[in-house]
Amino acid sequence: MEHQRYSKMVEPAQSGPVRIRITQTAEEQGLVEMWLDYEKAQVPDRAYFADYVDVVEGRADITLVFGRLKPGTSKLRSQVEISFSRESMGQLWLSARDLHAVLEKGNKRELPPVEEVEASELVHTSRANNVFMAVMGEESILDFYYIAPSEIHFVKMGRRDNVNLEPVIRISAPSPLVLEFLNKCGRVVANMPEAAAIIKMHEVSDK
Repeated sequence: MEHQRYSKMVEPAQSGPVRIRITQTAEEQGLVEMWLDYEKAQVPDRAYFADYVDVVEGRADITLVFGRLKPGTSKLRSQVEISFSRESMGQLWLSARDLHAVLEKGNKRELPPVEEVEASELVHTSRANNVFMAVMGEESILDFYYIAPSEIHFVKMGRRDNVNLEPVIRISAPSPLVLEFLNKCGRVVANMPEAAAIIKMHEVSDK
């Protein structure tokens, strides 16, 4: 016996940045689609300037490492680690294709490589699953946000209409560093079957 299929569109308040649609086929199963309007999102209160970046595939997730080097050395004075799910990493890569192309075309200089980087004892770790990126000349920002699973649960159960987009941190960086970041993301994504599935699904939906 087939479960009845239905769609539930939840529209947040006009000032809210998130729209969500839940298409459910069974009590335990469902497809969640979200649209984010970052223009309406709160700017993260925490800010960090980075001149070092790395993207590391871990046991359960992807870690985005942003650091500040001591001038003239390969030792990090401090660093910020942002945990990203593998699924979120695929979405990041997909949404950054246009920006990546712009950075590749406009890049006038490559940053010198940093060998054998010494990690900082000062590490701040956060979880995020969405990022907004913007570039203006040599200046770039990456605003990280988090949507908790509970937000989707309460909407699904009809207990809440709005989805909270939690601001996590703003990373400011020179634009060449963002290009380096996206290049490193690409090398990780190339070995992720989850990312390939997300990209394929997006290509099918565009046809």
